[in-house]
Amino acid sequence: MYKIIFSILLIFSLFTIKAQTNTFKNGDLLFQDLDCGALCDAIENATFKDKNYKISHMGIVWIKNDSIYVIEAFNGVEKTPLNQFLDLSKTTQNKPRVVHARLKKEYQKYIPAFLNRLKLQLGKAYDTEFKLFNNKYYCSELVYETLLDENEKPIFKVKPMTFKNKNTKKFDQAWIGYFKKQDIPIPEGKLGCNPADYMQSNLIDILYFYY
Repeated sequence: MYKIIFSILLIFSLFTIKAQTNTFKNGDLLFQDLDCGALCDAIENATFKDKNYKISHMGIVWIKNDSIYVIEAFNGVEKTPLNQFLDLSKTTQNKPRVVHARLKKEYQKYIPAFLNRLKLQLGKAYDTEFKLFNNKYYCSELVYETLLDENEKPIFKVKPMTFKNKNTKKFDQAWIGYFKKQDIPIPEGKLGCNPADYMQSNLIDILYFYY
């Protein structure tokens, strides 16, 4: 009986996801509450948080033939099947904690070149240093460096980063250990970006909350 109920719920979930993916377009942005452990928690603690959701990761929709992928900087820059991307953040109610957004109309013209640049970055390493323009990428940096206007200037902005917990005003232990392992200082105050800030940008429209 339980197996039957589970199967029905799974089919319903996949049907719902299928219905939503029919509305996806190339270049759409997916913001994700990614549960990767203490480091994702540290990202969320240092950036925007809402009482209903947290954002620690993002990716870009790429539709190839009849398949939908997400280009993301996770284990390096890679293309991930959409359902696999959504599965990474599912709740116990089988809902992926993802926010679906789209660039506003005036920026849509930049998407073809944006995708071409993204595809050229596939296989590049993950930017563990959180350092701009070093031929490595973290998730929002990938968008910043490849989504350019007609003058090849970034559409999104960067600002001085903080890695401090917004509540304690101190560095979470996860950050201390992460950068100590690399033998580099925490890049507090260096220019950078994060997916939570980009989700709140006035350059995009929020289309759907999967929560």
